[in-house]
Amino acid sequence: MANNLQIGETIYVPCTRVPELASTGTALYRSRVSQINGKTAKVELPGGAESDWIGTSLLHRDVGILVINIGDFETEHTLLDPLAKSVAQFCRLLVPDDQIRQIRVRSTGELVKFWQREQNAYSHVIWIGHGSENGIKFAVDGWNTAEEMAELLRVHGAPKKLYISLCCKTGFKSYGGTMSQATICNKFLGPFHSVQGAVASQFCQTFLTSHLLEGKTVGVAFNHARSSVPGSSSFRLWNSGKLKAGPK
Repeated sequence: MANNLQIGETIYVPCTRVPELASTGTALYRSRVSQINGKTAKVELPGGAESDWIGTSLLHRDVGILVINIGDFETEHTLLDPLAKSVAQFCRLLVPDDQIRQIRVRSTGELVKFWQREQNAYSHVIWIGHGSENGIKFAVDGWNTAEEMAELLRVHGAPKKLYISLCCKTGFKSYGGTMSQATICNKFLGPFHSVQGAVASQFCQTFLTSHLLEGKTVGVAFNHARSSVPGSSSFRLWNSGKLKAGPK
């Protein structure tokens, strides 16, 4: 959702909301704002055309999706890799290929090296791995707490990101609540209990569809995904250390 838009600003519009974009290959179309009127705007279309008025709640800034697969060696081929692939392939239906990236890391060193160089390109970060209420497991370095992860990911002046964790039990306050207070985290979504891989994938896809394609706020999209996906009722939404939605 884009607020305080400026004429000429680059934004992303859901193709389903603009008839002229119905045949576009992805769900979001990169464009520029041509006119603004209150809470509506017009955007540039292919061939020099202009859209009808669109609610600004449907428009997005700086959409970039990063899928981080944290390997453990033991379950990569049977669980982590299929889950990461299913999420990443779905995201390619939402955004152009240059706005989606899937990586695998097995150590915190690998994560930091990539993060320091590339994190600025991404607004949504999806975490895939093995979790507990106290941390996420790396094959090389073992378990890392929320405090340790927040420090690893700290980058001066970096834009805040939406974290979607598909790692079991990371929705606990000890992890999810703490991570939501990190300087680089906007909001944090994660399961309160263990979550089956297929459920995690479907929850993530449903949330992103509602949030990006339908232009819903994070809170509305979260509640929709949680209520409509069987087995996903344990997911929680944290913001600045406060539980905003999900089981208490």
